[in-house]
Amino acid sequence: ATRPGVEVLRGEHGDQPATKKQQAYIQHLLRDFPGAKELLEYEDYCNVPTQANANTFIRQVQEDFAEPMRRMENYLDYVSHRPGVQLNGEHGLWCAGGKVRNLSQAVREVAEHTGSVWTPVVAIRREDAERLGYNDAESWRQLVCACAPEIARGYKIPLEHLCWYAAFHRKEDSVHIHMVVFSSDPKEGYLTRQGIQQVKSAFGRRIFQQDLLHVYEQKTEYRDALGRDAERTMAELITQMETGQLQNENLERLVLELAQRLHNTQGKKVYGYLPPKTKALVDAIVDELAKDERVAAAYNLWNQMREEVCRTYSEQLPERLPLSKQKEFKAVRNMVIREMLRLGRREPPATDEVVHGFTPSGTPPAQSGMPHGAHHPQQKVTHHQRTQTHRAVSHADTARCVLQLFHNMGRIFREQSASDAIQACLHIDKKRRRMLREKRMALGHKADDHEELRMN
Repeated sequence: ATRPGVEVLRGEHGDQPATKKQQAYIQHLLRDFPGAKELLEYEDYCNVPTQANANTFIRQVQEDFAEPMRRMENYLDYVSHRPGVQLNGEHGLWCAGGKVRNLSQAVREVAEHTGSVWTPVVAIRREDAERLGYNDAESWRQLVCACAPEIARGYKIPLEHLCWYAAFHRKEDSVHIHMVVFSSDPKEGYLTRQGIQQVKSAFGRRIFQQDLLHVYEQKTEYRDALGRDAERTMAELITQMETGQLQNENLERLVLELAQRLHNTQGKKVYGYLPPKTKALVDAIVDELAKDERVAAAYNLWNQMREEVCRTYSEQLPERLPLSKQKEFKAVRNMVIREMLRLGRREPPATDEVVHGFTPSGTPPAQSGMPHGAHHPQQKVTHHQRTQTHRAVSHADTARCVLQLFHNMGRIFREQSASDAIQACLHIDKKRRRMLREKRMALGHKADDHEELRMN
């Protein structure tokens, strides 16, 4: 009744809500083991907080967190024989070279290691494992070998010093591997929150590679539709502005105010160098542009695609920020500044385009009989026409400027949607990129061999 692989029947109260004692105990476990929130069983419990799911989560926390602490000296022996392990002969432990030939030697190596030893668990749902071909130990061994460079970087261990063992386990609803990771040099290795994300990302991208290809195809469709919709919407908006049917007076006011402020600003006219009040005005324009329903829909689609990819390796999705605060779209802010500078440099209309009070011969109309200082009625009409024409030119210039803003915004959306910043949700700095390039060249690769299209 208790042998490995037996089908366990659900208790008669399994579908009832979790008891108060279960809830309190789960909170206690989460305080002691914060990493337990990453377990699939915790996700199931949060979605459906029944007694059965609570028990499953509690058991998994005990197996993945409490047991290793009690059995650290004999942990390898424990994971290689525990219920559900895929045995290869007398045990289920393996490493990069395949089955571990001498289990007792490996157990002793880990027990006597004087440096840090980590015991990560990598798990996916049973249906995903069967669908994607990760339902046996050999497929996971190949996966870990492929992820070894990212694992080494995540744990700050040189790849040539990375040591690891693992065992594959099947459960009713999930499959997982228990790993032991350490460095051959006891002084090396430490793990940060960013390192954890790097390792999870490496496994997630490889396991769900086929699923992500479908997501990228959808993202490409959204990207193309995004650019078309943004430009079409703005063309309609500009037509309304030029014909006097202005529907976004606030945007026009902000555009004119920023153009004037930039005209009076000294120094480099780039967002990072502007005074705080001018930066706030740029942000206000970007956020005003983002209020348009189609631009908002485009930005929402971009966020959805970004979250869909990130969800493959993290339950904590990136925060949705206003467009003006989203660093991946910082090009929008400088684009706004460039367009305002162009607007500020436009020449005023020629005199003959705004003064309509002169006769065809070019001589002014007769003013005889009028007292000095009095205004001829025709002059009043001319002044009114001049004011109206100046206002029309101002609207037209602003309209063209706003049209260019949205045209450029569509281009930036297209470029950013195609970037690897969305696809990978990871960043690599220039120094690290240069080091990797030099290492590849030392191994005989070309400078750009195997490089991704774009990394920030």
